[in-house]
Amino acid sequence: MARPGVNLPFVWIAGATCGVVWWAISTALGATSYGVLGTHALTGVMAGACAGILMATLSVAVYRRVSLRGLLLYSAVSAYLAIAVYGVFIFLIRSATNDFRTGQIPWAVGMQSVLGMWWGITLLAPIAMLVQLLAYGNHRLLRRSFIAGSRTPQGPGSDRR
Repeated sequence: MARPGVNLPFVWIAGATCGVVWWAISTALGATSYGVLGTHALTGVMAGACAGILMATLSVAVYRRVSLRGLLLYSAVSAYLAIAVYGVFIFLIRSATNDFRTGQIPWAVGMQSVLGMWWGITLLAPIAMLVQLLAYGNHRLLRRSFIAGSRTPQGPGSDRR
């Protein structure tokens, strides 16, 4: 996961912040119109923060190993992974609060929300392009922050890069 020298509290705070921003983006793109988030207003915020923390923690190891070109591919793959993680957290929160309507099959509702979001970022071209560009920008920003934040001088004239 995180490498020695990485400030994990900073990674978690940055991840939670980005996750909440991604929740706002998903809401703006229509996630609430299909009942994905259930009836509790904070479900999406909490799921976004949790997904952001997990994805940022996983991404720290990737940032040191990939070039900016490799980050393009990682951004695309991570968007799908982040949606799956976000969907799992939404499902867990909704299950814990029993936030399903009568007659709904909870696991099917959870699966449907993930598949619906995957469909949206795959087949709806304007949404797909926007999400992929935002994912790349998000990873560029986090990569720059995490790598710069983890540098510590090794001695006079040394450079870890």
